[in-house]
Order: sequence, then C-alpha cells, then structure tokens
Amino acid sequence: MTIRTGLTRRGLLAAGGATAVAGMLGAPMIARAAGQPLKIGMVTSLSGPFAGLGEAMRAGIAMALAEYGNELAGRPVELIVEDDQAKPDEGVRKFRKLIGQDNVDIVSGVISSAVALAVRDVVTEAKALTFISAGSANDLARGAASPLVFRPTKTNWMLGHTAGLWAAEKISKTGCITIGADYAAGREYIGDFVQTYTGQGGQVNQQLWAPLGTTDFGPLLTTLASARPEFIYSFFAGSDAVRFLKQMKDYRLHDKIRVLGGGALFDQEDVVATVKDAALGGQNTCNQSPTAPASLDFSKAYKAARGTLPGEMGTAGYVTAQVIKAAVERVGGDVAAKDKLKEALLAQPVDTVFGPMTFDPRNNQAILDIYVNEIVEGEGGPVNQVIHTYKAVQDPGPSA
Repeated sequence: MTIRTGLTRRGLLAAGGATAVAGMLGAPMIARAAGQPLKIGMVTSLSGPFAGLGEAMRAGIAMALAEYGNELAGRPVELIVEDDQAKPDEGVRKFRKLIGQDNVDIVSGVISSAVALAVRDVVTEAKALTFISAGSANDLARGAASPLVFRPTKTNWMLGHTAGLWAAEKISKTGCITIGADYAAGREYIGDFVQTYTGQGGQVNQQLWAPLGTTDFGPLLTTLASARPEFIYSFFAGSDAVRFLKQMKDYRLHDKIRVLGGGALFDQEDVVATVKDAALGGQNTCNQSPTAPASLDFSKAYKAARGTLPGEMGTAGYVTAQVIKAAVERVGGDVAAKDKLKEALLAQPVDTVFGPMTFDPRNNQAILDIYVNEIVEGEGGPVNQVIHTYKAVQDPGPSA
C-alpha cells in the first residue's frame, strides 16, 4: 500500500527564518535547494494488530505537514506512506522500496520495536537520513545506534524505568505481578520495570506472558483473581490492550486490582477512547499526554480534526514532522548535507508537543520528559491526566 500526499508550492521561508538560515549557510545554498521537491517516506502499520496506531501516526504527520503548507524551507513536500503490517520482513521490504525505488530524501515512521531493529542495517548501509517515530527498542540507543538514525521518541527503558520508580515510590513495594505481551517490546518494558522496581526494594511475585494477538486472556485473568496482587505492571498495545482491559472489567477485576502500565496500554486515542470506563483509575508512564502543557494546543487541534484526543502515535507522527522541519530548516533545505544536518540538530533543542527535545550526541536518541498519567473522568470521557513529570529522562545509551 502506498499513500501519497499531494504537493503544494509556496514561497520561501518567512523573512526572519530565511535570514537566520542565510546567515548560517549563505544565500547560494538556499537558492539551490529552494523549489526542489522534498520526498519524505513513512513506514507504519496500517494493517495487523497495530493498524489503528499506524493510521494515527499517518494522520499526525499529515496534519503537521498541512499546517506547514506541505512545504519545508521553500521546498514542496511529497509524503509517501507504506504499510509494514507490523512484520519485520515487510518493513525491510518497504524501506528498501522507499530508498531504492522512490528515491526519498528522508525515511521515517515505525511502530514495532521488532521492525525498527530489522530495518536498522538497511538504512545504515544506504546512509539514509532516518527518523524513527515510535519503534523504541533499547538497542537502537545502544549497540545498534546508527550515525544517521534519529529517534524523536522514547526508548522502552525510559518508560519501564520510570514506572519502576513510580511503583516503588507511590504504589507498593510488595504484591506485584507483571503481565505482558511476549515479544521484543513487551520483554523490554517488563524487564526494565522489574530491574528498576526491584532495585528500589520492590518484590515481584510472578511474571505472566501472553502471545501477541491474544484474544482470550481468561486463563491469565483467572490467575490474577486467585493471586490477588496489590497491583500489576502490564504492557500491551493496540487491539491487545483493548481486549485486555475489557476482559479485566468482564472478570470484575477492574476495581479490585490497580493497573500500572506502559503508555500503550492506556493510549488515549487507540485504547481509552474505545474501552472508556474500563480504563478509569489506570496509571501509565509515557512520553506523551494530551494534558501535558506542551500538548494542549495540539490536542485541541487534533480533536477538532479527528474527533478524539491524540494518543502517542498521532502525537509521534506530528512530532516527527516537527523534528524534520527543524532539521531541514537549519540546513536551508539542503538535506544532502547530512553531516551538517546532524550537527545542526544536535546543536540545539527542538520544541515539540512531547515537550522540549534534545538529542544525545552518543546515539541521536531523544532526551524527553516522561509523564505519569492517571485515567480520570474528563468532560468528554476518560482522559490521561498528568499527575507527575520525570524531567529530561536519558537512556543509559552505549554505557548500558
């Protein structure tokens, strides 16, 4: 599946922005770059278990580009979107298509950590300028970090770690059971939570796992009902998260067991808007919240456009465009100057709707505020409300 966003052509940057860029790079470079189409490829999951998340990501980047008049640094933008079906081999195929056949200037996207790891070598060997929107495998900030791969998102550790801190500080150091999806992201979220939580003196009584795409959580929920934990830490995403929370309510566990999770478990758009009161009382750590101060205006605009508050993936698509915009404008539209673009992006923060974003020069990984959200009843239904912020959380990186 290929989705193309049509081109529009406008003038150069506003006078102030153009002057700033000219001062850094000189007018001749701007003249050469201006007017030439800028092709951005995005690979996301438009079918499979993360289809709703993928559509939100696509909508987020398209919304931002439309606000920019489908133009960056005087160059009309063409967005080409491909579906990876949440499958690593399909993701590899689509990235190769975008780079080799469509000749895009920039590649972006990815939800699945497994897909993100699979495409790492493809984009590295092609020396493709890459922005991973949501694929948050830890190793991409560590052993698999790549010179031209930027991640304007969190790592799994950043959310698992902060959840471990929060649980030990604010919930309980005893009576914990973990339950998660048995694939790369689930294993990392749960593992990082357990490492931090136990390091803070917490005790985990049991770890339960469910295959990706599980439809019946009954056996696991029966185990939870029997064990009566004080709280659970859980990671599920997309349709798995919806089924898990609905079945928690069906088994009358919703009001009996406190639930702390990764942000995906209580994603505002893809999960909370669907399960409604089955999410109430849940808490999560996430790099995104529709009620975070930096996101308030975006949340209003997104709801006006889509009829719902944004979740992580809609916000991630929008943030990807914000970071690409900053990078492209800092080099006057000359994205072929990849080393200069990298230097410019590392040199100063980018204001995003996630919050202030700087990039770690060791691995091009974003350093981000991480929000603790609680699902409360809002004016339009249940909403992720920020109750605490862990400021400027940085992945351990290569030293991990």
